[in-house]
Amino acid sequence: MVSSTGVRRLEIRMAMLGGPIADGSAYVPAIFGLVGSLIGGFIAGAVSLFAARQAREAAEGAWVRDNRREIYDRFLTYAERLLHACLAYTEAHHDKNTARASVGSAFTNFWEAYGVVQTVASSSLVEAVRVYAYRLWELAASLGTASVMGPQDLNLVLKLIRESRHDMINQMRNELGLDSGVNPAAEINPFAGTVLEEKYAEAQRDRPGIWPFT
Repeated sequence: MVSSTGVRRLEIRMAMLGGPIADGSAYVPAIFGLVGSLIGGFIAGAVSLFAARQAREAAEGAWVRDNRREIYDRFLTYAERLLHACLAYTEAHHDKNTARASVGSAFTNFWEAYGVVQTVASSSLVEAVRVYAYRLWELAASLGTASVMGPQDLNLVLKLIRESRHDMINQMRNELGLDSGVNPAAEINPFAGTVLEEKYAEAQRDRPGIWPFT
């Protein structure tokens, strides 16, 4: 025999099973599915945005590197032209006007490229480029009356220009993701291992970069 309390509990339970909670239980899987879809969509969207940002940054980095290569190439080319134009001027005994015009053209091109390098180079490279450029400037100034160096310092200035050039190139290689181990020895025998090795070693020879036609 069921007590009145037991009957009452059974009635409450039956009412709950027939009420809104029981009816809503059929939608629980759908709700979980919807929430799962939203979470999955959010994760997929976040991953897509992250991948797109990485691709954009990689493309921008490649563009910067490619442009740096072109800019550095142009700068080094104009620097060499200025160096050789200055040296040619010191040896131009007859046609000074033509030699002076070559120096002026090379000087202008060099400093235009110098300004562009400053816009894309790191601070350490900018400093190395600045030292190199000002030494070249001093070399060009020595052709007139504005230099603080005398003709007796020409060979030393050329040596220091070469040293700063190597330092600058190492900085450029580092920025371009290359190894920065370009440190040529003070002396080199390009005929080592040949029959001309001893003859070259015994001769007094300037390093390339110094005007040879003296």
